[in-house]
Amino acid sequence: MKSADAPTPRGFTLLEVMIATLIISLLAFTLFRFVSANLQAMHATTELQDERETVQAVVRFVEAQLADLPRRQNGVILGNPLKIHDLPSDELIWRTHAGQGVLTAAAPGEYRVTMTVQPVEGAASEYELGLRREPVTDEARGDLAFFARGSGASKYNWISLVRPMAGFEVRYWDPRLNAWLDRWTDQAARPLLVRVRLWKNVDDTPIEAVLSVPSGRMAQP
Repeated sequence: MKSADAPTPRGFTLLEVMIATLIISLLAFTLFRFVSANLQAMHATTELQDERETVQAVVRFVEAQLADLPRRQNGVILGNPLKIHDLPSDELIWRTHAGQGVLTAAAPGEYRVTMTVQPVEGAASEYELGLRREPVTDEARGDLAFFARGSGASKYNWISLVRPMAGFEVRYWDPRLNAWLDRWTDQAARPLLVRVRLWKNVDDTPIEAVLSVPSGRMAQP
């Protein structure tokens, strides 16, 4: 038999349960937001790093091509300034045989390779950086299946390197003028340096690199 003075057992009221549930929900929501924000930040950082590594790979590719230019041939490097939507989409042009320069080991003959930005095929509002590969010798022109774009003598093969790409700028250092030029048309000479700037997106700060042209130094008087 219970004493009259013993405490009466008491459970939680509905209000207390609701308040406790609300507090737990707020803590869970706060934790979710914190974890979600950190995951998004990590994802954005990883994407940015991947983009920079991709663009840096393009810079290394250009550097390798400049180092591999034929030393006893005229007109092996040319350049034209162009623009798309107020951003540069310059053309850096060089001549090469099959191999790394055209990113294929099977193509016969000699080719003119143009690195530039152009619209993605089938998506005119999106742009990509790539290589436009055109035959120079008759041996190269015979492989018609290799050249899918353009028509007639203007047929070319396109290989995409970076998509999307908003801008590509190239400048050429002429030691005779002691100045950077926005185009290179001298068939008998070569620039000493080439400066490239690449915009992955319109609002990005461009990635810039100044690259040496070894055969340009050798060609100087």
